[in-house]
Amino acid sequence: KRAILDQGLVSGVGNIYADESLWAARLHYARATDTLRRKEAERLIDACRDVMARALDAGGTSFDSLYVNVNGASGYFARSLNAYGREREACYRCAELGLGTKIRRDTFMNRSSYSCPVCQPRPRNGRW
Repeated sequence: KRAILDQGLVSGVGNIYADESLWAARLHYARATDTLRRKEAERLIDACRDVMARALDAGGTSFDSLYVNVNGASGYFARSLNAYGREREACYRCAELGLGTKIRRDTFMNRSSYSCPVCQPRPRNGRW
């Protein structure tokens, strides 16, 4: 997540979209980039592209009246979030498998980070 949020490395991905991309790629937010295998890095890049494209199609993510487009319309991507803001709610992917796993919220880089403890296991040597 640290690398995804680094605007000098990847431009435009914010906290919400980073959490959603990591959930889609099944990677934990504290996973160090130098431990990613090529397939994992490709999966994460694909997930970032997909999440950003879906967010743009939905007009972005609006949680209140401060986050609207130039015409004053809200974005609707918040309705399709899988991880971000869903603390203690069921993980959709785990629920499909009959598991009752709940999304957890942790603090990382002075921000909230949302992840599934089953789908996105904590790395042994994470970068906290």
